Amino acid sequence: MKWFPLVLFLLFPKLVMCQTKNSIQILGSINGKIPEVLEYTLPIGGIDYFGFTDSVQPDSSGNFQINIKLNQTCFIDLSYKYKSYGTLIIEPGMTYKVHINTEDAKNPFTVESKNAKGQLLYNQIPNRSMIVGGHFELESRKYSKDSVPTVIKQKLEESRINELQGFKNLLKEKIISKDFYRLVETDRNYFYKGAQGSLAFINYLNESQNKNTLNKTQYTELWSAIFKSNPVINPELLKSPWFYFYTENYLRYNELILDNINTAILSEFHKQGQIHTHNIDNAKKHLSGLQLEYYFAAYIYYEAINNNYEQELIKLFEQFKKEYPSSSYTHFLEPVIIPIISFHKKKEEPLNEKVKFVENTAEINSVKDLVKNLNGKPFYIDVWATWCGPCKEEFKDNPKLYELLKSKNITMVYISIDKESKDKQWRDMAHFYNLEGYHVRANKKLDDDLRNIFGSQSLAIPWHFLVDENGTVLNKKLSGGSDIQNLEKQLTEN
Repeated sequence: MKWFPLVLFLLFPKLVMCQTKNSIQILGSINGKIPEVLEYTLPIGGIDYFGFTDSVQPDSSGNFQINIKLNQTCFIDLSYKYKSYGTLIIEPGMTYKVHINTEDAKNPFTVESKNAKGQLLYNQIPNRSMIVGGHFELESRKYSKDSVPTVIKQKLEESRINELQGFKNLLKEKIISKDFYRLVETDRNYFYKGAQGSLAFINYLNESQNKNTLNKTQYTELWSAIFKSNPVINPELLKSPWFYFYTENYLRYNELILDNINTAILSEFHKQGQIHTHNIDNAKKHLSGLQLEYYFAAYIYYEAINNNYEQELIKLFEQFKKEYPSSSYTHFLEPVIIPIISFHKKKEEPLNEKVKFVENTAEINSVKDLVKNLNGKPFYIDVWATWCGPCKEEFKDNPKLYELLKSKNITMVYISIDKESKDKQWRDMAHFYNLEGYHVRANKKLDDDLRNIFGSQSLAIPWHFLVDENGTVLNKKLSGGSDIQNLEKQLTEN
């Protein structure tokens, strides 16, 4: 029967070739601190989005292997907890050797492949991915003082051309393929058009405060020109990591400029807890097919990971499943929706007696005012807000933190810098995260006092500091529970 595989190959050569051609293998090694898991964006139909990921567990030596079946060139970002190690441009039928060094800031990511120079060049782009820190808004700040639309367009175009020139040279030398180049070209085209759209949007928002550098005619023309030259309906746009944010800007343009929707109406949707439903309804007016399915899923994911626990997102998720019962995106949405469901169930449970809200907040105008009304000494103060993702990430390590503070006879105090409109959300989150200790939501004077202690009007949170029973600052920059060993050392020194 040894001839049987040969017969299969002769009868079905295309099948055998297809299986090999569509297979992509990534062989990797990690030097330095090895993460628990390595996350990688999982392109669905070639679509890359920072939240739609799978993961692989490196072995004790840091080695890992990823096997993917794809029939088109696309991006894959390798990361851990939204910290990017690098981006691969993968092509069907190829094998890549990836080296990650978590302790080398200059050379954290290298690739061995026949297009290695192209991989290196792409990873040198500072705004290659939102997960890296690049974003339309960040790029548009470079041109925020320009008041001539043609100058803005020219500067953005020069940046785009300069970034692509290196890839053109590699294409000419046949180091990268045409598909590789086209993917990068589409990505860069939409990124810089997106930055242009972001600048127009910023001018729109600043107009009411007379802080805009472009008048309405100028920013409207700047905005409209983008979507004529780089339409959202281009199927190639779906391959770019910027599809979601570019499309979001396009929907803003349609709503605010073409439909002339007043921002006061949008504020009312916010108050009624209907803003997300409104935004998806607006998307349905302008998108269809795969683009709408992808945008709908990406929207739910992006809003859910902000951990504001909005019940409206649960309803939208159920709506998404009903409209797309076989969607590949549902798998990625379920893990971010489950915490929202848990949050609202938790509200029905009794409050832990160790979670204590200080009610006379109108009389608390400074940290000294606060601590003189509390029992305990000294005080470890955690400054946070319901909208602060890193703050909420720190809460995962609270059991270790509470144990350490108890051993040092230190009292836990949480100060929220949320606005009054977020009072209920603040209380619900303290309950949900089971934040044991005293709680106060800062009024204007206490907020000012915090900024004076911090030493800047720009308050970076989460922020932890230590005061004695009189409110005198003993250490104005302490670690959080996520770095418990360093915190213990700091507290011992005090």
